[in-house]
Amino acid sequence: MREYLRLFEAEKRPEKLSLDKLPYAMDALEPVMSAATVAYHYKKLSRAYVDRYNAGEGDPDFNYGGAMLHNLWWPQLRPPQGANKPVGAVADMINAEYGSYTEFQEKFTELAMGLQGSGWCYLSRGGTIQTLKNQDYNRSVILPVDMWEHSYILTKPDKAAYLKNIWRIINWDVINHRLAGQ
Repeated sequence: MREYLRLFEAEKRPEKLSLDKLPYAMDALEPVMSAATVAYHYKKLSRAYVDRYNAGEGDPDFNYGGAMLHNLWWPQLRPPQGANKPVGAVADMINAEYGSYTEFQEKFTELAMGLQGSGWCYLSRGGTIQTLKNQDYNRSVILPVDMWEHSYILTKPDKAAYLKNIWRIINWDVINHRLAGQ
């Protein structure tokens, strides 16, 4: 908990936040994520964290975390790829930490499926897989996976299928840039 607070408090928060523009069309993630899911999640939910934070409404920590996590979430996605596997430094880190990409996916899925209620499962800058309750953002997140039901319920109400398919739309180049601190 102390490490989390240190990371969270070290973040100098801007006065105002913005929601990054999607780098693809609303339907570009189909069939992994439906256009309806992307539209609702991005236009309504992601936008609301930014708007509430900027207006000073509600819990500022919750809204800040929600905005920051979603601004990591959306740019790391891309149209589905068949054999979409990590490359470069992130692949090296995954192989060193978990033995293989398959083992990494299994460990990630196990931890994500164990998350009860709302939250995120993520790969940290240090190579560990961790979870966040609600919108508890910290700066070690390089690959967040949104585990709130709204991320998959409109596409296919199956959490396990969502986790199996999410890897088809991860843009590993973006994750490598994050790992490099860019």
